[in-house]
Amino acid sequence: KATPLFYKVSGPNGQQMWLLGTIHVGDSRTSYLPKEIYNALDASDALALEYDSKAFDEAIEEDEKLAQTVSGYYFYTDGSTTAKHIDAALYEKALKLLKASGNHNINASYLKPVVWSNSIDNFFQKQLYQLSPDQGVDSLLAHYARSANIEIREIESGQFQLKMLTGYSDALQEMLLEASMEGHIIGSPAATFELFELWCKGDEDALRKAIADDTSDMTEEEKKLYEEYNKAMSTDRNKTMLDVAKSYLESGETVFYAVGLAHLLAEDGLVNTLRDAGYTVELIDLK
Repeated sequence: KATPLFYKVSGPNGQQMWLLGTIHVGDSRTSYLPKEIYNALDASDALALEYDSKAFDEAIEEDEKLAQTVSGYYFYTDGSTTAKHIDAALYEKALKLLKASGNHNINASYLKPVVWSNSIDNFFQKQLYQLSPDQGVDSLLAHYARSANIEIREIESGQFQLKMLTGYSDALQEMLLEASMEGHIIGSPAATFELFELWCKGDEDALRKAIADDTSDMTEEEKKLYEEYNKAMSTDRNKTMLDVAKSYLESGETVFYAVGLAHLLAEDGLVNTLRDAGYTVELIDLK
């Protein structure tokens, strides 16, 4: 069974919060977490997630203006095509795989490369490793919370994340697509699978090492692009996540705070920064 990293955060004046590092894909192991996690969630005043994907999808269906805004994130609004923004050879190779995996349609040639990358990642994760976004811990926790009438709060929003992910520079989107095709650099399905296996084992030291920045095999250009990626994905967001966590701790409520694993274990992640802010962060033994 999965025994992920799970923490209890305490303050000097009796403040309390639960902290779970999630992963956004999963298999049957993510459906049956240790009872200590569910017990803590049941006893909490609210579940805080990066965003509620089900609520975001429903909002898109009900709000035509929001749907148009979201469409503008996926597609180029200047009428240009995917082919104009990435290397020709990479485009042709990715296009073939997109068609072979059943992810190609009449609009695909106008999508941003990062959308192609996401589709290819999901295909490989499912076909090679039997991992699915539907089994992601965040989604399953939200489903449990709804069934138990536990309030769900969003730390960010679906629109914020989508705008961020599709707002990368052309060069970074090209690098991410290449990673999806070739399985190297960052964000590849193979790397996600390895991280998922470590997540299931809940080895803090191994996970810290796995998410640590290692740019030794990158070119200077790739290092610059990785800095862009890391700033958007981690550095800027970790500051906000800390502020929100502290506000919950000082509210007098007990909140179950569940965000991506890297937001906990990075050097500027919540485990370190909450400790620096004077809170006690205790790892719960689930084994």
